[in-house]
Amino acid sequence: MRINIILSSVLTLATVLPAAADFKVQMPDAETGEFAVEPIGNIGQDPNPAHNGELSSVAEFEYGVNKIWRTELELEQQRDAGPGQSIHFSQVTWENILAFTERGETWIDSGFFFEFGKSTLADTPNEVTFGPIFRKEIWHTINTVNLFLQHDVGTPYASGRPQFLYAWETRIALGTPVEPGFQAYGMPSSFPEHSNTGWPNDNRIGPQLFGAIHNIGPGTLNWNGGILFGIRPGAPRNTWRWQAEYEIHF
Repeated sequence: MRINIILSSVLTLATVLPAAADFKVQMPDAETGEFAVEPIGNIGQDPNPAHNGELSSVAEFEYGVNKIWRTELELEQQRDAGPGQSIHFSQVTWENILAFTERGETWIDSGFFFEFGKSTLADTPNEVTFGPIFRKEIWHTINTVNLFLQHDVGTPYASGRPQFLYAWETRIALGTPVEPGFQAYGMPSSFPEHSNTGWPNDNRIGPQLFGAIHNIGPGTLNWNGGILFGIRPGAPRNTWRWQAEYEIHF
């Protein structure tokens, strides 16, 4: 009964809050038999109406197949920034992470990320995203970097140019119930065909808090959240983001 209540609450949170961008730093980990439900969301605020009102939510269902492979199903909703935009169920995504090393086994933890996103919107392409994940623990900090390429596929509306995405997280490992840190995300313009531009047009960075609550029913609730500040004109001035993961080991 308690498990049903917990899962119902997590799914409600995931579906009430809609999805435009997935502000999540991927980790190079896989654990055999681990099942997790994970809601992720964000809301963008800006005095410029064209950049205000961005909302997102992603409901993720994750399973650790073995110590190398973790796979997930994602259900995404979104509302784009700007006046008059509405909320849409936008994408179904199959996500996979391959863990090349166990945590602390070598001088740097590494893995590989791949996902395929099937659009549910008309006149919108599907997409693939892939790239390496690196994590290094040093001087009581845990530093994780994602370096991904994203490319449209499968429809007449697909762009021929990939996009570069990055995500960076530094967490200060204090050993306390709540730990501070920060995250940064960026999406440069599509690699241009006839120019040498490509400076990021959507950079966001800001402080985050991280924590875990153990022994909630049979599992553990890991959470993090905070604010991201847009440092380019293409991003909202403030983006509030949150992420929770309720995990059970079988």
